[in-house]
Amino acid sequence: MNKVILHGFPVSPFVRSARIALIEKGVDYHFNEITLDYLATDEYAQINPFRKMPAFEQDDFILYETPAILGYVDEAFAGQSLQPNNPKARAQMHKWIAISSNYLYPIGVIQLFVQRIMYPILGVETNESVVAESVSTVAQYLDVLESEIAGAFLLGDTLNLADIIAGAMVYCINMTKEGSELVKIRPKTAAWLENLSHRESFRQTLADIIS
Repeated sequence: MNKVILHGFPVSPFVRSARIALIEKGVDYHFNEITLDYLATDEYAQINPFRKMPAFEQDDFILYETPAILGYVDEAFAGQSLQPNNPKARAQMHKWIAISSNYLYPIGVIQLFVQRIMYPILGVETNESVVAESVSTVAQYLDVLESEIAGAFLLGDTLNLADIIAGAMVYCINMTKEGSELVKIRPKTAAWLENLSHRESFRQTLADIIS
């Protein structure tokens, strides 16, 4: 197959999850780190008309929306499958992909991680009331995660796409002082995140976030 290009910000957990999947599958790809200005251009709108990240290109094939990209990468390239064969397990995987996008991201990333980590970097004042409100909600979400982790990985003993996207979200949460405390007191979640952190795909992409 021809060269793959992935567009996005390295700090975005959606972009990071797509990169992790590409690395796990051993795909030779180019990461095009874009800027906010480029995101707003008509040129980028030709790649993703919603001007969101990530966007995936392979010759004349263009794909956006992270769950679609993750599924395509797993099915289009050789290597260990990142999706369970069992229909019930696969449904659970899709459930956690949706939870990551619809719950962990807007509260744990946008309201906690961005306020606590990104705003100070950008010179924007953190809204402590938003942080405090997000912490109580994130705690509830992590309780659900803690109760459902079934082994070394979310669904058992094998890495799947749910681990990749949920792991990218919880990594952001864990980078905050409040989130780190929430993870620490949930032993299965802490062990799961530690297990992911040892994978080369997570190490490579984390380096880009903290550099």
